[in-house]
Amino acid sequence: MRMIVAVDSRWGIGKDNDLLISIPEDMQYYRQTTRGKVVVMGYRTLLSLPGSKPQPGRLNIVLADIEGLKVSGAVVCRSMEQLLRLIGCFDSGDVFVIGGGSIYRQLTPYCEAAHITKMRFDGEADTFITNLDGLMQWSVDNETDIRDYGGIKYSFAEYRNSSPEPIEYAAELSSDMSVYFRKKADLELDLPAGGHCPEELRDKITAYFRPLRDGFGADGVDEFFESGVPSFERYLRDIGAIASADDVKACAETCAGSDTARAVVTKENYESIIKL
Repeated sequence: MRMIVAVDSRWGIGKDNDLLISIPEDMQYYRQTTRGKVVVMGYRTLLSLPGSKPQPGRLNIVLADIEGLKVSGAVVCRSMEQLLRLIGCFDSGDVFVIGGGSIYRQLTPYCEAAHITKMRFDGEADTFITNLDGLMQWSVDNETDIRDYGGIKYSFAEYRNSSPEPIEYAAELSSDMSVYFRKKADLELDLPAGGHCPEELRDKITAYFRPLRDGFGADGVDEFFESGVPSFERYLRDIGAIASADDVKACAETCAGSDTARAVVTKENYESIIKL
């Protein structure tokens, strides 16, 4: 697991539940580094995102001890114990902690690396993370030259943890979850003529264009652990929460009768085509 964050000279990361400053190169670095990965955050960090919605192109996991909470497009864990067990379902290099302060502090010991944008100014922050320079097991692996944005000096540093706390990993890891959450290609399908789309196919098409549409709460995470299914990805596919293009096409072929019509299904028209 890794963490990614921008800090000021006192290792402050935010003020009033917002960033201290938005540096375009830092935003680009964050997008490139986390695209197609698993991002882990607290509930307040989720609320601070645009529209208070999960970030696209990533599997979003939210830690929130709120009874019955479900977030469309995200997985919710109720406790740190549950979160760590779920994190163990993914390759360690695919998981990124993105905030906020409490989540960073609790998960820092488990992280093997940290991507730190070091800003040379005091942002008068009210939220801080642990100063990695003060921890013996953490050291700078590499760091860029110092850049400038509007008078703010900054650099990109990658830290390494020589002795991260162990995480118990599942026997079968879920890899490349981005296939379910990235921008979706249109689908060409042979659908039953007359506009009647079987429920199974409707669900598959919806799961393709709107993965985790109804959200996936902590109770669902417990049910996954109890199911015996070795892969979280496989479990989500089995219950119809996510679907690949191949899943949809296979279902369409199974549901096809003698009377079908070729249709191009897109994110914009799928609801009207399947008549949800």
